[in-house]
Amino acid sequence: MYLDLLNKQEQQDFLELARYSMGLNGEHKESEEAILTSYKYECQLVEYTAHRQDDINKIIVALKGSTKKVKKIILIELFGILLADGEVCEAEGQFVDMLAEEFRIKEYEVARIHRWVEAMNDIVQEGYELISK
Repeated sequence: MYLDLLNKQEQQDFLELARYSMGLNGEHKESEEAILTSYKYECQLVEYTAHRQDDINKIIVALKGSTKKVKKIILIELFGILLADGEVCEAEGQFVDMLAEEFRIKEYEVARIHRWVEAMNDIVQEGYELISK
């Protein structure tokens, strides 16, 4: 939704984080893969394949130099992919919390972002239900 506001390097770093966070629950779910594919289209990086999964800490360090706006966008979009299956598991939640701490995003802001993404998902689902009747 907001990934076009990131520069190309930040977009690639985000795609790495997204791929990494998807696997924290031990699997890459089809619903999460679909969201990741849509993110690649949004970034115009359709052919991009995550290849720096062993360097996630370096990616996080690099993103710490981005603006607060970019860091919030990353959290919003990560929640978007993590909530694709309807829940954020404990490992995913711990990763988001660690990332937010590294990004110096306050806990109440993370909770607000989480609630907003859930609400947006509900509204989109409701829209699909409205047009299907």
